[in-house]
Amino acid sequence: MKLFLIASGLLLLALPAFADAPLTYSKTVVKIIPASEKQVFMEKEEAFGKESDTKKAGDSNTHDLMPVLHRVAKEFTVEVRPLSFLEQRDFIAHQPFTDKEGMMMVVEPAAVTQLKSSNLIGKSDILFVMEDGHIEKIAPDIALSELAEPLDSGKPVRAFIFLKSGMEQESDIKPRASIENDLFKPHPVILQ
Repeated sequence: MKLFLIASGLLLLALPAFADAPLTYSKTVVKIIPASEKQVFMEKEEAFGKESDTKKAGDSNTHDLMPVLHRVAKEFTVEVRPLSFLEQRDFIAHQPFTDKEGMMMVVEPAAVTQLKSSNLIGKSDILFVMEDGHIEKIAPDIALSELAEPLDSGKPVRAFIFLKSGMEQESDIKPRASIENDLFKPHPVILQ
């Protein structure tokens, strides 16, 4: 009985230290679907706002000549945590990820935010994911524990996905790729 009282007292003393720390997390699967070359070409053409000067009336559309490439999805099992997880100073640093796993830090609600130096050790490829699920930019081979200046998202992001360092290049993940997961709301399809 004495041992039980001592253990209970120690547990009660330790509870305030864990009050802000999430004790559980969930896991989910994210599918990363590469943008097709045709889609990237069309977006670049739209960004310039005009057609090529060499294109003549009656010529076939230049983007119709681009091949439609098959897009192979890459799947990763990720831990889902709030972005505030990185601000905790007493958490145990995460073990390195395998080739098919990672961590997703959720920004609730989507906002322009920064990744600052943190206790998270090891290098990761960090994907900046927008609310509609597309990857806006990628910061490869980053160690948050050695970060000198914050990484700014520049635009409102819904999540940061941390993958094993080198997976961005090995899996051919590029900006404009899209993430398939219930967390992200894709734009509705508009038929013309």
